[in-house]
Amino acid sequence: MIAAVFEILTVGAPFCAFKIIAGLGLGQVWLTVWGIVDSVLNTMNLLSLLARGRRLTDVCLLSLAVRLVKKPGQDERSYWQDLGNAIDVGFSFAIVAFMLGGGFLPKLDALLLRIWNTSVILNVLGAGSFRLSASIKSLRHH
Repeated sequence: MIAAVFEILTVGAPFCAFKIIAGLGLGQVWLTVWGIVDSVLNTMNLLSLLARGRRLTDVCLLSLAVRLVKKPGQDERSYWQDLGNAIDVGFSFAIVAFMLGGGFLPKLDALLLRIWNTSVILNVLGAGSFRLSASIKSLRHH
């Protein structure tokens, strides 16, 4: 459960912030709404993890959408959720690259820029922690 909460705080929340802030900064309502929907899903999962010890739903809109379109059986459900998650990760990183490469960050309001920077820091620390954790787990099994 601790790992799942950590994932929401270091992956889910920052990806939501990237979508919302990029949407606001670029005047893209669809992107802002997408980030808000993902924020609701992440908040529901966080509260469910803390109250019941398990997630309530998919972690992002793309994961939910891919699974709803495909309607996989229980044995392949996690693979389709993973595909949706992977597409979301790629898209979120593309947003970060676009905002950096396009020079849009200096145009953000000071508060939005602070939230953006905090999200980047959390995301980088989360990625490093998950990579280290996976490596340690792998070493324990060998």
